[in-house]
Amino acid sequence: MLIAVIADNSHIRVNGFKGDELAMTASIATEPRQTVDYYICIFDQLFSFNGVKKERIEGVVLGSVVPQLTGALSSALGWVTGRRVLNVSSGVKTGLNIRSDQPQQVGADRVAAAVAAKARGKLPCVVVDCGAATTFTVLDQDGALVASAITAGVRMSLDALHAQSAQLPTVALDNGVKYDVLARNTADAMRVGAVVGAAAMIDGMVARYAEALGETPQVWLTGEGGQLVARHIETCWDGADDLVFEGLRLIWEKNHPNR
Repeated sequence: MLIAVIADNSHIRVNGFKGDELAMTASIATEPRQTVDYYICIFDQLFSFNGVKKERIEGVVLGSVVPQLTGALSSALGWVTGRRVLNVSSGVKTGLNIRSDQPQQVGADRVAAAVAAKARGKLPCVVVDCGAATTFTVLDQDGALVASAITAGVRMSLDALHAQSAQLPTVALDNGVKYDVLARNTADAMRVGAVVGAAAMIDGMVARYAEALGETPQVWLTGEGGQLVARHIETCWDGADDLVFEGLRLIWEKNHPNR
């Protein structure tokens, strides 16, 4: 089994693969201040709870966008599994041409998603990841990563409004709800601004990328916030909730060709 782990600012998600098939999935809260020992206990319990026998784990790949936590996670995963952890960072083979002034600063999650998008073969494409931040990762006709954009995610936008504005309340969001753009109260106005506004931004950004690329790109929508905005996006898109993990698996395979 291959263990693939992605760590962002809110969650650490763990998937287990037997070949190309998903065999387990789990998620825990990100705790940046915790120690290696804490994560050793957490991963040990997590694998035990999911019936994962450590002797059957053949590899571990980690993509972390929380720098202060990367070392602890890598050490804990290595201790629990007895395997050397492949950390997606500079020097790791990805097969991805990153045309950036600072390619080492492209997050491991975005690199993995781009690798998977390239492998799917629908190029050019734009990966829209709606997480804590909303990110755009653009691949050209040759599969090179040629552009990026990063902005606050839907929930982060609402949190910022509440934190910075004394009269604006905390509001809840529901996946799959289509909000009426003609909002008639403050809470709904905040929802429309965050959700419909994010969808309009996605439509506008994809249109600009299409103009820059010279053709309409394939759009992959991923991330936990994707379900919030999906019903409001007018651009044609395909869901790809497994895109990052698919990319982690492909990166591990590229670095272990003779496994």
